[in-house]
Amino acid sequence: MQKTPSFLNAPQRMPLINEVPFALHQGKLITRGNLWSDVREMAKRLPDRPYVFNLCENRYLFCLVLLAAASRGQICLLPPSSQMAVIRGIFDDYPGSYVASERTPNLPGLEWFTVEAPKSEDVALEPRFDWNRTAVIAFTSGSTGKPKPCVHNLATFRISANMAVSSLGFGQQQLLMVSTTPPQHMYGLETSVFWPLFSSLILYDGHPFFPEDVRRVVETASSPVVLATTPTHLRSLTKTSGSWANLAGVLSATEALSEQLARETDAILGQSPREIYGSTETLSFASREVLRESLWQPYAGSRLIQQDSGLTYLESPHLQTPVLLQDTFKVEADGRFAVLGRDVDMVKIGGKRASLSELNQRLKDIAGVEDGFCFVQQGGISDGRLVAVVVSRLVKQGILEGLQPYVDSVFLPRKVYFVDSIPRNEAGKLTKAEMEKLLAGLG
Repeated sequence: MQKTPSFLNAPQRMPLINEVPFALHQGKLITRGNLWSDVREMAKRLPDRPYVFNLCENRYLFCLVLLAAASRGQICLLPPSSQMAVIRGIFDDYPGSYVASERTPNLPGLEWFTVEAPKSEDVALEPRFDWNRTAVIAFTSGSTGKPKPCVHNLATFRISANMAVSSLGFGQQQLLMVSTTPPQHMYGLETSVFWPLFSSLILYDGHPFFPEDVRRVVETASSPVVLATTPTHLRSLTKTSGSWANLAGVLSATEALSEQLARETDAILGQSPREIYGSTETLSFASREVLRESLWQPYAGSRLIQQDSGLTYLESPHLQTPVLLQDTFKVEADGRFAVLGRDVDMVKIGGKRASLSELNQRLKDIAGVEDGFCFVQQGGISDGRLVAVVVSRLVKQGILEGLQPYVDSVFLPRKVYFVDSIPRNEAGKLTKAEMEKLLAGLG
C-alpha cells in the first residue's frame, strides 16, 4: 500500500501576519514583514527635521516615507500640487521642512532627500507608532482659494479605513487597488495607501495615467482589481477597446458622477461605479451606487447632524469632534442624504437658481465635449449671464442644443469659448488660480 506523503496529513498552517501580502512593488509581491523592515531602514536614513514634503510618485515609496517619518515623530506634508510656488507658499509656514522624492525636485534652495527603492528582502515586526500624534497635514486642492491645512493622525486613518472597506464590502478580499489619483490627494491617500495598510487589499505602486495604460494594468494583474479613479478619467476610459474582465470594482470621487457616465462605465468596463463622498477635512464617510440609488449611504457608525440653522455636522468614530460640512444637505430619517450643493456654488439669473456643479456636469455629458466648465462673467454686456469654456470640436449651437433638454433657457451660455485643454490637476480638479489664469487669456 502506498504511503500518503506526510505533508498531506499535516495541519494547514495559517500564514503569519508578517507573511501576508501588502504591496506589488516593481512587479514583486511585498509582505507586511518586508514593509516593516523597509520602514525601519528608511527611518534610519531620513534627515532629522520636523516636517517632510512627501512628493514620492511611487505609492510604495510614498508609503515608506510616510510611515518612516511617523515612526520618527516627523509630520508628513501633502501639498495639493508639486509646483514650486505651491511648495514655497506652504514651506514658509513650516520652517525646517525638507523634500522627499525619487528624483531631484525643481525646488532650488530647499533641502531634499533622495528616496531609493529598498531591497524588501528582510522581515521585521511593526514599529511602535504614537497613533494619536499628528502624522499628516494634508492641504485642500485650492479649488475655492488658498489651500487649507487639515491635520490627521494615524488612528484617524486606521478607523476610517476599517469603516470604509467594511461598508463597501471589501472585507478580507485580496484585491489589487489601482488608483489614477496621486497619494498626495486625500482620495488617493485613503484608497491606495491606507485602505491596503489596514485591510487585505493590496497596494499597487504605479500611477497609470493614459487610458490604455490603465486598462493594461488591470488586464495583466495577477489578482482582480479595484480601480479608484475620477469622472475625468472615466470619460477617457469608456473610449477604450479591449478587455476589462479582470476588473472587480470601480470607485469614483473628486466631482459628481453623472448617471450617463455611470451607464457608459457599466457598459464598457463591466462594473457599475460606486461614488465615494468626503473631503480633505473629514476623509470619506459615505458612498452610493449611482445606477441604483440617488441618496448617499453613510459608512456604518457615521451620521450627519443638522441644526435648525441649516448647518450640518459629521459625527463619526474616526473624528475626535463633529466637523462642520461645507455643502448643503437633505438628511432622511434613515440617515441617508442628498447633497444639494454649496451656497457659493449657486448662481441666480432672472430670479432662478441653479448649481454650477450640475451645469458643469450637464456640459461634460454632451456627446462630443471632452471637458468643460461654466462661470458667470461679470461686467459689461455679459453681466449676470452664464459663459462656458469647452474642449470640443462642436460649434456653439451644438453645445446649446446639448444643454437645452436639461437646462432652463436663462442658464444657457451666452458665450462659449473653445480651448485646447483645461488645466486640471492630477485629481481632476480645476483650481481657482488656474481657472483665473485661463479666463484671463480668453478673448
